[in-house]
Amino acid sequence: MTLINTNKVNLKSFKKEFYGEKFIIFLFSFLPISLILGNAAININILIIDLFFLFTCYHQKQWSWIKNKYFYFFIFIWIYLMLNSAISINTTRNFFDHIEGHEIHSQIDSIKRSVTFIKFVIFLFAVQYFFVNSKKAFNQIFLYWSITILVVLIDIIFESFIGYNLLGFKSPSSWRIVSFFKDELVVGNFMLCFGFLVSGFLFKSFKNSSKKKILSNIFFLFVIIGIYLSGERSNFIKAAIIFFIIFLFINNVFFVLKKKYILLFIIIGITLPTLLSENVYRRQFNFLSNVGVIETEREYIGKYKDASFYEKYGHIRHVAHFDAAWNIFKDYPIFGVGNSKFRFICHDDKYWNDKIHFTGERCSNHPHQVHLEILSEQGIVGYLIIIFAIFHVLFNSFSVYKKTRDITHLSSILFVVAFFIPLLPSGSFFSTFNGTIFWINFSLVNAYLNKTK
Repeated sequence: MTLINTNKVNLKSFKKEFYGEKFIIFLFSFLPISLILGNAAININILIIDLFFLFTCYHQKQWSWIKNKYFYFFIFIWIYLMLNSAISINTTRNFFDHIEGHEIHSQIDSIKRSVTFIKFVIFLFAVQYFFVNSKKAFNQIFLYWSITILVVLIDIIFESFIGYNLLGFKSPSSWRIVSFFKDELVVGNFMLCFGFLVSGFLFKSFKNSSKKKILSNIFFLFVIIGIYLSGERSNFIKAAIIFFIIFLFINNVFFVLKKKYILLFIIIGITLPTLLSENVYRRQFNFLSNVGVIETEREYIGKYKDASFYEKYGHIRHVAHFDAAWNIFKDYPIFGVGNSKFRFICHDDKYWNDKIHFTGERCSNHPHQVHLEILSEQGIVGYLIIIFAIFHVLFNSFSVYKKTRDITHLSSILFVVAFFIPLLPSGSFFSTFNGTIFWINFSLVNAYLNKTK
């Protein structure tokens, strides 16, 4: 009788572990799709991952990750963000004296974003726990990611020539691709997040098969071409840097052709669509001729009222964002203005700069440059804390990569480095979409760091 009961218990335990693993595979496999669906889907997906991770830790009494020094690093960042949101009540109070209701609204936004930052901290260790413990789960998740990214890549190419995507979505800008994101021009950033990770996985998986190796090579090449076609120039520059470092670092055994022929294919793959598609040509080359075209302030004001002009010259607004953020940082150098408050403080008349075109458009949800965002909202104290924590993990993880030479690991490291390239425009470090993209890659950097232990 005892033996039978033990077998039943073991079978029950096996089923729980089996379905638990299937559930984890589904949750992580769904991440790219949730990014396409929008912020609500992203938040729900990450929340369920976090809660399931905590439930698993409670059930299995696995709390060793809490003793990890990196856990203390990022918990400290979370505590700082919340305290800084509270401090910013006093530092920015004078600005809101003449704007009824905005102080409360800005404070709620600031506290909400700071408090919910904990989701990324837990997600960081959830990735470490589930990815490290199951090679099978890792491979299946990346297989599903490969399928999703391949479909998006095909859609980018389709839209770049036809003018609308496979579902009929048409971009609100003639300069950029929208793909499945309906009205959000972020597909290049999305591809930057997953494209090289998946390429690394395919390189490893197809290394020993000559026929399959062709597929991994084609996918790798079309990732950079797809990001180019998206029209997102900043992300293309980052992608080009990541591509060439991977290209130089990895062994020739992963390629079916000599590297010089692969480079030739890239050049042809970028040149042909540019010459054959008027939309691609306009996205890339009209930009270069437009940078210095605004002649006088009077002409600028007249043209500014025209919608087509605004679409063409919208990129110049980032300079105004940068200028406002830098001046806000100079006014609040120690602790900044508080999380999510750039969008409010930038309206102050003292940040108007006659020397900057589009200074009237200096306000946005964030400054569109990660360093300036952190400096203006978190101050030099918050900036040093955040940068130290991230790059401490990054440097240690790179030491692990030098031993393992894992291409997926290298891709995640390079994404994080590219994310912090100065001057290039970027999304918000604390936003749902861009934040999730960053933490997916950074969580893999951390997971690989612990994989050898």
